[in-house]
Amino acid sequence: MKFKLPASLLLTGILSGLLIGCSSTSDSSAAVDTSGDVENSEITTNETYWVAPERVACQGIVPMQCLVVNQVIDGKASEWQLFYNDIAGFEFVPGSFYKLSVVTSEVGNPPADASSLSYTLISEVDKTPRHYAPNTMLTENRKWNLKQLVGLDGVNPLMLEQPANITISGDRFSGFSGCNNMFGQVQHLFEDEKLQNALLKLGPVGSTLMACADPNANAVEQKLQQALGVVNAIQVQWPFLNMYLNDELMIQFVAEDWD
Repeated sequence: MKFKLPASLLLTGILSGLLIGCSSTSDSSAAVDTSGDVENSEITTNETYWVAPERVACQGIVPMQCLVVNQVIDGKASEWQLFYNDIAGFEFVPGSFYKLSVVTSEVGNPPADASSLSYTLISEVDKTPRHYAPNTMLTENRKWNLKQLVGLDGVNPLMLEQPANITISGDRFSGFSGCNNMFGQVQHLFEDEKLQNALLKLGPVGSTLMACADPNANAVEQKLQQALGVVNAIQVQWPFLNMYLNDELMIQFVAEDWD
């Protein structure tokens, strides 16, 4: 499954052209003195970014593969967006979220086809394939029962004899999909209260192979496993756990222990 951004974010990145490459919002008011290090620099600032685990195809002056970044402003993540520049000194290896401290420099008299900003790595603050909120509700002791699922055509998942459910914790997910137990890997997860700041990628769904006599349970199982393979954002709004494909709500679970 390819790594995807919510559609609204991709449109924002494309329509704004070199959004990050041509403008910058600093999360630090203190200028960094790199006059002897960065050629032709006029203004330098410290900034902090999260970098997503996979590049995505983007269109600059030519087709290219962009990093996807989320700037940290006043200690809070902002919104994922395409990043058209390179970060000098940063070697990107797919598979992890990177938190980077970066010097952003305004370059005097850049070439006509180049950005007016340059970025240089100060330090790699963090590197992790999964970033859970400090007070996360996604724990091994919490089961989330399926409440809503796109494409069921009138089948109510709450009416099944045994509700489909999921538990997400650490690098794994497990649960029951309607007829069979299921399990898999949480490949990438960035948890945030705001949907635009969250990302999700689950690995292939494995399951037991019991026959499914109930047609409603069978329909739920097939649709749920398909949806888990394509969702790319996650949001907990207690007592609900929501999973999205871009901006579309695909799956909604409710915490079994919410009442």
